[in-house]
Amino acid sequence: MILVLDTTFLVLHYFSDDDGVLTKTRETLRVSRKLGNKAILPTIVLAEFYAQTYKRTGREVADKHFSEVVHSGLQIVPLISYQAGLLRAKYQEKVPWGDCIVAATALENKAKFVVTEDPHLTDIKEIEARTTSELHL
Repeated sequence: MILVLDTTFLVLHYFSDDDGVLTKTRETLRVSRKLGNKAILPTIVLAEFYAQTYKRTGREVADKHFSEVVHSGLQIVPLISYQAGLLRAKYQEKVPWGDCIVAATALENKAKFVVTEDPHLTDIKEIEARTTSELHL
């Protein structure tokens, strides 16, 4: 199973106080590391997560979390620009760039679905988006 993780997934994983949510995010990461599975992290997600973490907790914690994610075994995809541009044009710029890049990453890697809390991703018909609470791995 191939999953693409959105910024909201990382924010929940690192900052949620809800034990049920944390159990679900940990399980998602655990399953993604099993043979034949993978979780992909678009570079825009890593950038957004760093900026949000920096804003919440400062540079030191942001650097620490960034390093953890980079060395976590998640696949980080550097260039998906063309596909993201096609999606952005198709949806007449109603879907934000970051979401187009996440969706393009999912399409290029034939992901089963995108794990997100972002409603914009449900507008993109070419992918399937699920919230953390909808995950059944």
